[in-house]
Amino acid sequence: MKKILALILAAVMMMSLCSFAAAEEPVKLVWFMYTASEMPIDWPEVEEALNAYSAEKIGVVCEYKYMDESQVAIATQTGEYFDIAFTCDWWNDYATNVAAGMFRDITADLDNYPALKDSIVPLAWEGVKVNGGIYAIPHMKDIGYEVFWILNTDYFLNQKGFEQDSYISFEGIEKYFEAYKADHPDDYPFKMSKGGITSWKNCLVDWLNMDYLIGLEWEAQGTEDEHTVKSALEIPAFVNRLKKIHEWYEKGYINPDAAVTESMPRAQAGVVQSGQGWFGAETVWANVIKQPIYISRYDGAFLSTSSIRGSMTAISSFSEHPQEALKLVELMNTDPWYRETARYGIEGKHYTRNDDGTVTRTELGSSNMGVQAYAQGHYTLGALEASPFPEVPTDIHQWEKTMKNYETATLSAAMGFTPDLTPVETQCLAIKAVIEEYMPELQTGTSDPDVVIPEMLGRMNEVGLQDVIAEIQAQLNAFLGK
Repeated sequence: MKKILALILAAVMMMSLCSFAAAEEPVKLVWFMYTASEMPIDWPEVEEALNAYSAEKIGVVCEYKYMDESQVAIATQTGEYFDIAFTCDWWNDYATNVAAGMFRDITADLDNYPALKDSIVPLAWEGVKVNGGIYAIPHMKDIGYEVFWILNTDYFLNQKGFEQDSYISFEGIEKYFEAYKADHPDDYPFKMSKGGITSWKNCLVDWLNMDYLIGLEWEAQGTEDEHTVKSALEIPAFVNRLKKIHEWYEKGYINPDAAVTESMPRAQAGVVQSGQGWFGAETVWANVIKQPIYISRYDGAFLSTSSIRGSMTAISSFSEHPQEALKLVELMNTDPWYRETARYGIEGKHYTRNDDGTVTRTELGSSNMGVQAYAQGHYTLGALEASPFPEVPTDIHQWEKTMKNYETATLSAAMGFTPDLTPVETQCLAIKAVIEEYMPELQTGTSDPDVVIPEMLGRMNEVGLQDVIAEIQAQLNAFLGK
């Protein structure tokens, strides 16, 4: 009898231990993460290290699924499960997913995560609101639009003796093209793919929807027309820039196959490039281009709903663990170790730490841990990457300066407004088809804007452009209380 009792007690104890162990199992989440190509080679090892840390810290582990634009579209359309996802206006579209009920309204949840809430400036929270609700966590990064020339140091400064200017206008860059073309008549100083000049249109229009080329005119700020919704093809600043790009194409500054080139890696592009960034981003670009470069701003700074939504993280409406998901997002955005590991990899293997607090990627880190760091979480948290070139020193105070710079930025007259295009969905699809047909040639300078824009506008009007503009205008008026 004693033996039987002992066996029963042992069995009960074993069951209790099993139940305890089961209760202590970390919650497993799925995070859809953006990649331009594929998952970094060494990510599985990095993910293992992240999970060991987060399991102990908050009782959560995560499977990161790296996806390009088409893959995430298929995943969301087919209902593939996720808890957390990167979102913006150009990947896993934020407004579309909110309208479809895909993303959780976290407005009330945020009070339970004060560290996360306080890590983000109030204006950024305003920029992500949809009908007063918050459906994503904006990433602290370059939340304003500033666009820069990226110039080859060796050629322009060392060989040609140009002065290093902090500001060069869009038109003013032409003398740099002229100099290079004179020295290299068979080459092109401004190489690009069919996507056109990187970030060339970000600061020309206060975009209400860039996919359909609809927005407000920045130059109308402070006038009675500041809330007038327009097609960008009827905004002078936008049209004039297209005309200038066409002039450059005609002069041989742009590669003639630009409109049919699918992509142009920075390391292969010309001695003049363009990019959205901030004063301090030259270190990032130098690491990518693998050459000393310097930068000069030509547009900005502008703060708008569109600029703030350049990088965000959302929680799925169908997540079985929304609070744990927010815990993990909070960890990514407030814990330097977790953030640096996700961005750089394993210390000592993928990167080393320098005396000034910066980090330097190892050769293995550069080849096997290429992530889109701005898509993971706060870009301003953790160590900055050191420049590989003494000519491009890392400014360790760059983020304080950037945020200070935004104090004098032009502020959108429609901050926080998100149009609901459901009533004109059919027209929008038809308009997008027209834009996709014309824009590769138009934005690479291949076609003449004076000829193409009237034709393009005519076709867009035929399929309902004015219906879409009227719908957005009515919604904006209601948003503003007009």
